[in-house]
Amino acid sequence: MKGNQRVLAHLQRLLNCDLAAMDQFLLHARMFEDWGYTKLAARTDTALAESRRQTDLLLRRMLFFGSAPDLVQREAMTTATAVREMLRCDVEMQYRLVENLRAAMVCCIEEQDFQTQAMLAGMLRECEDTHVNWLEQQLAQIEAMGLENYLARQL
Repeated sequence: MKGNQRVLAHLQRLLNCDLAAMDQFLLHARMFEDWGYTKLAARTDTALAESRRQTDLLLRRMLFFGSAPDLVQREAMTTATAVREMLRCDVEMQYRLVENLRAAMVCCIEEQDFQTQAMLAGMLRECEDTHVNWLEQQLAQIEAMGLENYLARQL
């Protein structure tokens, strides 16, 4: 099936963002693990797995539309070397993904591609309800209890 070019452009943008998020989550998970923060490492590994699943959905949809997804392009990823900044980088990446998902959903509605819009709505729900919410909670906990107390709970 031939896909709409506007929708495909949005799907490619989402793919670029998800690929960068996967790279960022992988690096941060390994750093957390190396530092002994097993709870943060496990949660970030879960986010990585969910990003992989979303990437798979995007690839399948693009291939269904007869497109050749570009796996080389990636949105710029931001990494840090301290836990608070790493969590901030991750939530900022998720904010960009949410923004791109919303824009893609608007395009899908305009182009009457309701199946893709429904797929993206599920991705948006997961992103907001799971990733963004959890990351914002972690940053709020650091603010409320202090970094040292927060990190002690992550061992």
